[in-house]
Amino acid sequence: MISRSMTTAAVLLHTSQPNISRWIALLEKELGFELFQRNGTRLTPTGDADIFYSEVERSFRGLEILKDTAVSIKKKGMGVVRVGAVGSLTQCVLPQAIKTFKSIYPDSPVLINTGSSGQVAQWVASGVCDVGFVSMVGDVAGARYELMNTNSGVGIVPAGHSLSSKELLTSEDFENEPFIALPSGSPNRAAVEDYLKDTKTLLSIETHYASTICTLVGMGLGVSIVNSFVPRALRPGRIKEIPLDRKVAFSSYSVVPEHYASGVLAGEILKCVRDSFEFLNES
Repeated sequence: MISRSMTTAAVLLHTSQPNISRWIALLEKELGFELFQRNGTRLTPTGDADIFYSEVERSFRGLEILKDTAVSIKKKGMGVVRVGAVGSLTQCVLPQAIKTFKSIYPDSPVLINTGSSGQVAQWVASGVCDVGFVSMVGDVAGARYELMNTNSGVGIVPAGHSLSSKELLTSEDFENEPFIALPSGSPNRAAVEDYLKDTKTLLSIETHYASTICTLVGMGLGVSIVNSFVPRALRPGRIKEIPLDRKVAFSSYSVVPEHYASGVLAGEILKCVRDSFEFLNES
């Protein structure tokens, strides 16, 4: 799957090309579906191969995590804690939380995975991650959600912008301004759109990360509304934060496995993240 070549795969695996060909044929026979379309020694994966390979990768990641955990327990007496989170929390909340966690458990490795709310919940439900932090509640079987924090959104505009002198922004202030938004379909995007529903805004740029929005606003490429903890945590330059006249709620949730108890280290990460939220809310 990596090399797309039986010859190259044989070199990587220190065997012969006929052996690679035979092993692929045996695997296809056992699975009952075709993995590759052949063009000489070149291989093109089928759609079924892509699906199967993603599961293989996940299994190998699980084995690697088990190995890391075993080594950690043997050497340090502590395990590995695996955390999943959406981008804004990975960049703005987790760093302070992990700093606190490492001051208590300096010898416990922390593995961080970043993905969408749905991906993070799947990782927790399947055991890839011990605990997760997301921006929306889903219907993932085996995942249990808990509200951790709700913040108000703030308007952000470039420093020196015509709106930068205002002490309070209304939805009308965003009229005909190039707007930088979170992805369509996300709960935070929906909250912002509800606030601006009677306003003619000009969608200019769409991006998954609020930190990227702050950078783009600082470059003068538009205005936006983001969770207030993002600029508080990142302290980006060249932007002005301005409160809104009505609340735009941005919520964050923890995700833990529903059918088995989280470990001690996962519980400590949860506590540290709560403390991190409190710190940002008081900033």
